[in-house]
Amino acid sequence: MPLMMDSPQEPPQPPSSQISPSPTLQRKQLAIPLPQIPHTTLHMQITTLDTSSLIFLTSTDPSTSGSLSALGSFVYAMPNRLQPSDPLCTALYSQTGSIEFANRVAKVLARRTEKPTYVGCSVVLGNSTVEEEMAGVRIVVEEVLKVVQGEKIG
Repeated sequence: MPLMMDSPQEPPQPPSSQISPSPTLQRKQLAIPLPQIPHTTLHMQITTLDTSSLIFLTSTDPSTSGSLSALGSFVYAMPNRLQPSDPLCTALYSQTGSIEFANRVAKVLARRTEKPTYVGCSVVLGNSTVEEEMAGVRIVVEEVLKVVQGEKIG
């Protein structure tokens, strides 16, 4: 015989001192032309929380202006407590054209922010040189750090 109740019971509530406040969320979207790669724009969506960062990156140039961008790679990196100069990084979803860029950005940001970092990346830099690609990584890192430092200051 099933047990019947007149009114549903509410689960017990924790004392107010144990309720955690909602996380602080900051989101910023940017579009920055890459100075070393003409007619190429890097688009970023930067989302920071108290405990982690989530960055989505894509690029556009005149040859891709009317087409949709591929999903790209999704990477997770976290600070390494044993070797702080070498963050731990793993690909959650890997796409050949963007995995190296995503790994570089995620590792640098995890080391510099000392927070776990998720990076979604569909950046395609075509026939760029290593120097041009590193300039793109540098731009991303500088912009993300501005947002994260603004979060700490403000």
